[in-house]
Formats: sequence, C-alpha cells, structure tokens
Amino acid sequence: MSSCQNTPSTFLLRPKQLPFRICSTEAGQAGSAEPAAPEAESRFKEKPWEYLESEEYIERYGDNPVWFGYRRNHKGQVPPQKTRKTCIRGTHVCGNPCPICRDQNLFVDYRNVKLLEQFICPHSGITYHPTQTGICMKKYKQLTNAIQQAQDHGLLFFHIPFISFHGQDYSNQHPAVTTTSPSPALLNKAAWYDWYDWQQPPEKKIALIRRIYKNYLREESGPP
Repeated sequence: MSSCQNTPSTFLLRPKQLPFRICSTEAGQAGSAEPAAPEAESRFKEKPWEYLESEEYIERYGDNPVWFGYRRNHKGQVPPQKTRKTCIRGTHVCGNPCPICRDQNLFVDYRNVKLLEQFICPHSGITYHPTQTGICMKKYKQLTNAIQQAQDHGLLFFHIPFISFHGQDYSNQHPAVTTTSPSPALLNKAAWYDWYDWQQPPEKKIALIRRIYKNYLREESGPP
C-alpha cells in the first residue's frame, strides 16, 4: 500500500483534455470567397452599329475616331514596328489594351461600316497601319477581313483615283514624235539579222547525221 501511495498515478500525469469540438471550414469559405459575377455581355453584340449612334458613344468619343489620342506603351523612346499580338489572353487583360479591346461595346463586324471607315484613309482608301491607330495585330487582322468582306457585299466603296487623260499626251503630231523610217533590211526584204536567214549546213555534218540515224531515215521518193 505504501509503494502505491508514493508513486504518482498515471491518471494524474495526463494533460487536461479540452472538450471535443467539431470544426468545419466549409461555411467560412463559402461566406468569405463569393463567386465572381460573370461579366455582363454587351447589349450591342448582335447589332454593333447601334453603339456608334448611342449617347454613350458620343459622350465618350464625340466626333473623333476611337483611336484618337491613344498612346501605346513600349520600352524605350523608339516605338516598335509592330504592335502587340493580342491584348486579351484568356482572362488576363493587359494594362493598356488597344482602342478596340478596351471598349467591350466595340465589335469588328463587316456590317459595322461606321467603325470600319475610321480605319480607312479617306484620300487613298488604304487601311491605316496598326502603328498609327495602335490596335493589336489580332484586331488588325479581323479589321482587314471585315473591310474586304464589306467591300464584297457593297457596303464600302472601292477608292479608285480619277486620272484625266489629255489627248496631246498620246498624239503623234507633237514635234518630238515623228514616224520611224523602216529598216534598210526590210526595204530589201532581207532578214533583220544574218542568222535569221537560212544557212545551208556543211556536207560533213549532213553525212554524220545520216550515218547516226541511218536506221531511222526513210528515203524520200519523188512525185509519181
């Protein structure tokens, strides 16, 4: 009995246990991390030409084209000869998107003639280079295809420069223009060059050809 009283009990050495609690993080995560709301689609997606006539577009751009006042971001003082390949890669959008990618209401469509005309030179009819407008190469490719498709459908005109022809430019009555006299060879009815005329081959060459092709030659008979 004495030995049992001197030795400490194992029950007394055990640490005090806390009451058992069921903890779950599902409720906390659901409350903290709310799902991101999907971006609302533009109401001008089906009819993109209506956006260029809306008050929202006029208030934002006025009478200027969509690329007016846009400045590209590039390293160094000299801008590169090409713009970036694309502004949107999956869900990642670059810091300074091009004039078309930055506005979710702008859609490149062959029916959106007013938008296409902003990227065509009114004097030459040539599409502006991306370095001038600042659009990315992906939108530039879509733009050129849409312009060509709009021209095929008759929505855009082909710019052909008008050239006035003057009769004096093509008249042979000018003092510097006279009739060319014929060549002496033509007057003599001879060949223009010596090698144009018939030259009889030497007899040795003829005999050599006959000996080589004697099995294939057929003697010509005179008329009956």
